[in-house]
Amino acid sequence: MRRFLTDTLSTVNRLQHAFTGHVLLYHSTFSVVPGEIRRNLHNVTPEVLSQQLAWLKKYFDIVDVDELFGENIDVTGKVAITFDDAYQSVFSEALPIVEALDIPCTIFLNGASLSGKPFWRDKSRYLINQSLVDDFLTFCPSYAETHNLTTDNFYRASKLPRVNSAEFDGVVDEYMTNKGIQPNAVEYCVNNRQMLRDHPLITYGNHTYRHYVLSSLSDEQQEHEIGDNHRMLNELGLKVSRVFSIPFGGDADLNEATTRILDQYGYEGFLYSRGAINFGRAS
Repeated sequence: MRRFLTDTLSTVNRLQHAFTGHVLLYHSTFSVVPGEIRRNLHNVTPEVLSQQLAWLKKYFDIVDVDELFGENIDVTGKVAITFDDAYQSVFSEALPIVEALDIPCTIFLNGASLSGKPFWRDKSRYLINQSLVDDFLTFCPSYAETHNLTTDNFYRASKLPRVNSAEFDGVVDEYMTNKGIQPNAVEYCVNNRQMLRDHPLITYGNHTYRHYVLSSLSDEQQEHEIGDNHRMLNELGLKVSRVFSIPFGGDADLNEATTRILDQYGYEGFLYSRGAINFGRAS
């Protein structure tokens, strides 16, 4: 039975190589996830990451994500590895694995984190993990009622397009200041430029300045989110991707203004995070 399963899996993998390509999206890679953000965090341990990347290298050609957006490229048999949000664990625990396997990857950065500002979704996770959501909603009853935020839907609803991310982030900051919660309590993404590595296997990409839901913002706010991060990336002196990663990565998380601004800054394409296999070929 074991031999049968092994042979079947090997056949499936060879078929995948013949008909599909993949872009894998990772977030944090903590060995032990900090308790303040444990719930609702997409984390893959270094051990599992190593197993997955070794498996992918065995069956696929692992390439830089920009290569998949080249003209007349055949994406079949190719895989690109990406990390969103630039958690510190990616640099301390994932990159040694990437180096050992000699595979390229792209890390999509948020400039606000590099300026020492905590990732706003980690602040939301902090409220959840510290059982502070009810207290937060009591702190801002009018705002919560207007945006239909409840204890049960808090995490999901707070990242919907109907809730302006910038406004929500501001209300959370007011609450945390009022309660004396220090920002470094939720500072888990790279928080200064010295943490970024100049390495031939690593490319850095635009994931907006603050990772807000772009479709929740005004056109002017979107321009700042995309443009400010674009300029920050080009000032780093590091290898920069011409592919953009959409925060949250769903159809509802961008709009016509988003694509117009991306075109204005010369991006060759953008990434969703749909969790699906695309059997089509690049045109």
